[in-house]
Amino acid sequence: MPTFKATLGFILMAFSIELQSPVWAQDQSLAFARVLAADLKWAPLPVMPKGAQSVVLHGSPGKPGLFTMRVKLPANYKVPVHTHPDERVRTIISGTYYSAVGDTVDASKLMAFPPGTFTHLPPKVWEFSETRDEEVVFEITGVGPTSFDYLNPSDDPRKPK
Repeated sequence: MPTFKATLGFILMAFSIELQSPVWAQDQSLAFARVLAADLKWAPLPVMPKGAQSVVLHGSPGKPGLFTMRVKLPANYKVPVHTHPDERVRTIISGTYYSAVGDTVDASKLMAFPPGTFTHLPPKVWEFSETRDEEVVFEITGVGPTSFDYLNPSDDPRKPK
């Protein structure tokens, strides 16, 4: 019976051979993406109240497949109760974001999400959020197509008032 060390050595050797394979390297290079912070071109995010900005880093939120985007919210900004059809993860990059789940805005339920905080949100969960005295930037990864659906249709900035 092989020892743990021998098994681990075999796995590492096989992985090393796979990494050296020109086919693997070629296939991976076709999908490689690098985005520097200096390359970001922020644009208004029309699905959220005025002032929100976003930039798509990978994929397309409107199409099937994995997407990653960054969102920037100004200080003292509120996001009404909303949901998304997709599972998503969020990492706070800068500023402190305040968020809670529920279908009624209740400031006492808001939790602080300082920089570095990672969150997972299942699909179709009602949530609301806000920023306070500073701009907040966070990154979202999900599987599209996605949408931004408001509990109260009058909160939707895409609808005529």
